[in-house]
Amino acid sequence: MTFLIILGVILLLLAAILFLPVGVSVKFRDDFRVKIKFAGITVYKINTDETEQPEKKDTEKDKKTEKKDENQAKKLFTRLKDKHGFSGAVKSVMSFLLTCLTHIKKLLRHIKVKDIRLNITVGTEDAAKTAVEYGAVCTAVYPVLSLLDTCRNINFKKIAVKSDFTHESADFDFSLTVTMQIFFILIAAFKIFSEYKKFISEEDIQ
Repeated sequence: MTFLIILGVILLLLAAILFLPVGVSVKFRDDFRVKIKFAGITVYKINTDETEQPEKKDTEKDKKTEKKDENQAKKLFTRLKDKHGFSGAVKSVMSFLLTCLTHIKKLLRHIKVKDIRLNITVGTEDAAKTAVEYGAVCTAVYPVLSLLDTCRNINFKKIAVKSDFTHESADFDFSLTVTMQIFFILIAAFKIFSEYKKFISEEDIQ
């Protein structure tokens, strides 16, 4: 009887923990960064640009290996830009975000977004090209913003998509801070991680 009482208490504590609120911070500027806080303490984080520098090599074979390691160490967004160009890279990232949001759409009502920021600047060496790139970026961003706009508990803190006709500058910066229960984090994390692995594989930028 005592054992059943202790077991019941433990199960109740575990259930209570699963439904405690947890803060999640996601940032994307060149690479994804994810930080999870529980009771103000960071319990988990991912920083995909934390890559060890390769040691110096002497042989021709090792030089080729070093070159390969340097290419793999490139930041995610840089690799996407190399492959698709700036607007194409933004389109790839936005398509990935839209897929993730679609998969967790039913969970969004359990997620409170405290802060969301999106800042994209489009600029090239040619004004006409800048206008075309800007239009392509807006087309890529709109479906994501439209989906998020349907969620009552999501507040847009700062959204800026602009063109720069005076300088050759292109910048993509996205971040959000959310609060949700551990139970829903586990479900969302599994679905998003599966999509992320699929995204990396399809883009062939591992």
